[in-house]
Amino acid sequence: MKYTYVAYVLGLMVLGTAASAQPDFTQRLSPDVPVFYVDALNFNSTDPDSSRLDLYIEVPYESMHFTKDNDAFKSKYEVMVEVHDSTDRLVAEKWWTENVEVKSYEESVSPKLGNLTNRSFVLFPGNYSILVQIKDSETEKTARIRKRVSVENFAALPFSVSDVMLVNRVDTVDGKKIVYPNISGNVGDLLSGFTIFFETYNKIAADSGLVILLVKDVRGESVASDTFMLPLHETRVSCFHEVGTTKLLAGDYILELKVFPKGLTNPDAAKDIEANTSRLFVVRWRNMPVSIVDLDAAIDQLVYVGEKDELDAMKNAPLDQKRKLFADFWKKRDPTPNTERNELMEEYYARVNYADKHFSHFITGWKTDMGMVYIIFGPPNNIERHPFEIDSKPYEVWTYYDQNRQFVFIDQTGFGDYRLQTPIWDVDRTRIR
Repeated sequence: MKYTYVAYVLGLMVLGTAASAQPDFTQRLSPDVPVFYVDALNFNSTDPDSSRLDLYIEVPYESMHFTKDNDAFKSKYEVMVEVHDSTDRLVAEKWWTENVEVKSYEESVSPKLGNLTNRSFVLFPGNYSILVQIKDSETEKTARIRKRVSVENFAALPFSVSDVMLVNRVDTVDGKKIVYPNISGNVGDLLSGFTIFFETYNKIAADSGLVILLVKDVRGESVASDTFMLPLHETRVSCFHEVGTTKLLAGDYILELKVFPKGLTNPDAAKDIEANTSRLFVVRWRNMPVSIVDLDAAIDQLVYVGEKDELDAMKNAPLDQKRKLFADFWKKRDPTPNTERNELMEEYYARVNYADKHFSHFITGWKTDMGMVYIIFGPPNNIERHPFEIDSKPYEVWTYYDQNRQFVFIDQTGFGDYRLQTPIWDVDRTRIR
């Protein structure tokens, strides 16, 4: 069934009133809770019985609370790290305080800049749980991230490879390379590709390694691949390599790396030897809601607010042009064009995400009648549920007091497939500004 739809600007922007009257809808996190990223990578250690776990923590400036102090802006937060083994026994812990100072207000609210710190732990091989806690000294609000990591036994392997680091940039100081890792795992802003770093540990005197790199989507299908030879002139060799992303849509991916030793005096010594590792990364374009993992799907979901011609143009465009048209679509509707965030786009896709989680049935949630009404009008002020009426089929009544609207959904089949009793014919499409 096809309807003519509209998204009210007021309905999309003023969600607070309706949401507070309907507590079972999505609740926002407090803006005072710090947001941060954690990455844990393990490498070979000089200790023959242990390996080295490098823990990286990045806090974006925009999630800190800065105060002006003379000509600078200052912020401070406390970090606590606990390492627990597989029996939940505490085996290591560290605490420290980070004092951050920037020169301008623009820096202090930048989503592109952040404070990066790292600590290393020498651990026996095994499975561990890492708890990282950040406490903002100004608000005293805390946030926690728990990660499960596996520490490899590199010393026991004749040929092995470290974890893969996503590289943000590499600087050279006094002839020495300084590597700055990408902690968030998001490579969406790197249009041409991103750099990875890893180490090989070669105890069998192989003179080279055949490296096979695969990029797989969340369904496990290979979407990119690369093969190259890596010279192994020493027992421990570092490798930087470029991974192309020009053909990757927004989404979650797995990078798989396999290294096969080559060029041994005794080829049988390398028979069946394979070093492998993998890691997750994501393609999220800056200022895009995190719920957008598929650009084509995100364009399809604009059916309630976009004109058919402009949506068709987006769908049929090549990837780079498709991204530009999508960004332009929302830029024209940005209620705060002088800021990096587009609150209207964020709210729209938050509703799409909610619809998918709560209204999916035989079809995806955003395509259902309930999903459509929720996306257009937001959370209702009141819901009447009538699942067990004797003389009628199950039905729900959604009321929007502030918009003087009421929608009745009837489950005609008895399987939870609620349909609108009356199609929305009386609402004309308007553009979101």
